[in-house]
Amino acid sequence: MTGTRRRPGLAGPLAVMLLAGSGLAGCGGGLSLSPGTEPAPRTPSAAPPAAGSPSGPATGPGSRSPSASPSPSGPRSGTDGRGRGGDPFADRSLRRYLAGRKGRITAAVYDARARRTWVLHPGLHEYTASIVKVQIMGAALNQAQARGQPLPPSQAALMGPMIEASDNDAATTLLADVGGPSALASFDKAAGLTQTQPSTLALIPGTNLPGWGLTLTTARDQVVLLARFAYPGPVLDDASRAYGLSLMEHVEPGQDWGVSGGVPAGTTIALKNGWLPVGTSGWQVDSIGWVNGHGRDYVLAVLASGNPTEEYGIGTIETIARAVYQSRSGG
Repeated sequence: MTGTRRRPGLAGPLAVMLLAGSGLAGCGGGLSLSPGTEPAPRTPSAAPPAAGSPSGPATGPGSRSPSASPSPSGPRSGTDGRGRGGDPFADRSLRRYLAGRKGRITAAVYDARARRTWVLHPGLHEYTASIVKVQIMGAALNQAQARGQPLPPSQAALMGPMIEASDNDAATTLLADVGGPSALASFDKAAGLTQTQPSTLALIPGTNLPGWGLTLTTARDQVVLLARFAYPGPVLDDASRAYGLSLMEHVEPGQDWGVSGGVPAGTTIALKNGWLPVGTSGWQVDSIGWVNGHGRDYVLAVLASGNPTEEYGIGTIETIARAVYQSRSGG
């Protein structure tokens, strides 16, 4: 990606505010973690998604044979160490690059052609920042399906700004409308997100930023979430999936970074990014998305904390994204 990126803070019209060394420890709502800590997952990390397993690829040009559900299991044995057709995170040059970077990095990719999931540093929990907006969108769409009705116009009016422009006010309003953190937790359970804990905070301590940005998740769970949109399954019907993917395919140009790194023109990319300064711990920068075309069909999530700057985190994520794209050519 080239040029200078200008984006709102956590995302949306609210200004970015440093957390002034709050550490976020013991800040209520059941969340008692300082940034960078590693809580135990709510269920064993080896457990596959409990529900909503995708049974095939997205419809449209380039469709492939049905794909297996994303699984947090490791790669097949016998990888050549370069990631070609196997573990994309086994690439030695990528490992050396990441070893020299500051902060913590976890990533996961589900390759629909290989029907496998690989995870870099599994079990690490990170803050979602604005990628939680995809969960909010999924909860709203799933609720509309359960009612057997289209998305209410009031919610539809919020959905575009929330995803395409990453508007915080729209996300806060829509989250309240679907039932708040408890409703988000219900959707997560139905979707198979076993390692995600929605934040119950109204605001991030010491700021006027919405507390939903402190939702805790893993890269594995974010791959499962994106797969619910990318591939057919019982959690989201075809119309809901197509609607959600369309919004993520049309994010504002200044937010078209992250998992799109190194992906050539003519490829379908549906993504959502998040970024948040976390006190003295640096920046949380996350990117999740679906890449389809040029012989590739995969879902990727990269979560990076402790970045000294936002751009530093973006550069790390895009280097990983480029390596993953190149590794899938032999998958």
